[in-house]
Amino acid sequence: MTKITILTIGSRGDIQPFCALALGLMAKGYSVTLAASINFADFVQELGIAFAPIAGDFQQILSSPAGLAFLQGNTNVSLIDDDLRWQQRLDAWKACQGSDLLIFAPLAAWGYHLTEALNIPAILVTPVPVTATRSYPFLKFADSAQGKLAGYFNVFTFRLVEFLSWQKSQPLMNRFRQEVLQLPPLSRMGARYRRSHPPHLSPLPVLNCYSEAVLPPPPDWPSHVHQGSYLFLDNSTPYTPSSKLNAFLQAEPKPFYIGFGSMMACNPEMIVDAIVTALRETGQRAIFCTGWGGFKTTEVPDFLYVTQEVPHDWLLPQVTAAIHHGGSGTTAATLRAGTPSIVVPFFADQPAWGKRLEQLGVGTAPLPFAELTAETLATRIQAIINTPSMQHKAQDLSQQIQQEDGLAMAIEVIEQYFM
Repeated sequence: MTKITILTIGSRGDIQPFCALALGLMAKGYSVTLAASINFADFVQELGIAFAPIAGDFQQILSSPAGLAFLQGNTNVSLIDDDLRWQQRLDAWKACQGSDLLIFAPLAAWGYHLTEALNIPAILVTPVPVTATRSYPFLKFADSAQGKLAGYFNVFTFRLVEFLSWQKSQPLMNRFRQEVLQLPPLSRMGARYRRSHPPHLSPLPVLNCYSEAVLPPPPDWPSHVHQGSYLFLDNSTPYTPSSKLNAFLQAEPKPFYIGFGSMMACNPEMIVDAIVTALRETGQRAIFCTGWGGFKTTEVPDFLYVTQEVPHDWLLPQVTAAIHHGGSGTTAATLRAGTPSIVVPFFADQPAWGKRLEQLGVGTAPLPFAELTAETLATRIQAIINTPSMQHKAQDLSQQIQQEDGLAMAIEVIEQYFM
């Protein structure tokens, strides 16, 4: 039986789409192993997917002092040390043995080197655009540009990030290539400028797993970059809410959803106080899913329902709007549900998704997490209430997304290179 290994690390939002992909490939008769961060072993195995652990508990990493500093915008901190990086690559290498195809995420980009050593096909599957384009800068895909100079600059930002990333990882990765993979080291310029490219990696196929109705592909992308759509993992069994949650949802006014996923704050109590004050001032109600954030409040007012998590596909269609961090997975869930957003971005692609939702008319102006106060949040909440067109546009966009079968699109692209 054909064996496929999927490599991804990170938080729940980084793992979940690949679970959907794994289940879809398994339904087609492939043997699939998902190699992912060790703290998701139970989550993956409960879905019936073979799991291979990769070192590094991302919940612990993000809750560490370095992790909290990173989430507050200090990108100069190092989240993991070289010993952990080495172990992650060793774990992935072990998981990939005997594979016929390798699928990897941007956070596991070292899958490139494993693919070369195994001499098998591979594909990069990504929830955000990572291919250089003249249309926008790296991770600023909501910022369009006009003119040749701007186009050159945009391409340069992608190349610069790639180059700097390789400079940082080069010593460890080259040692790993020589000592474990039995491959020659790459030059300081990285894989892009090597003299000879392995056949399966020249070029490396890329599959973008987000809807073109949300972010159309730029006209200058090459043919090996494919546009898919979202990979949704729905509950295999219907979700049954508690009577208390059900009663809260039935009351008026219809509540907001609040959730920041795996994002954490140095001052969670202040954030909760700001949220409670903003809701009180605007006369609104909300369901607050605390996730990994450790958000707590000693007194829960009657207009706030607090729980750790509720399935997005069940909850989001029933709320007025979603207040969230703008992660690609949560953003996708709000779009499919037809739910307007107030994006409170922390870092990386989150600000761009927030700005893109604003451009599409299905969200307010993003509210950076560092600027979250009762006043700024109340202003966004009032904008949602006072702008009915957001609901209409969100519903229209939802219909387009629901007509797309992201899983079927992904499998078609994968089999194109594999069969």
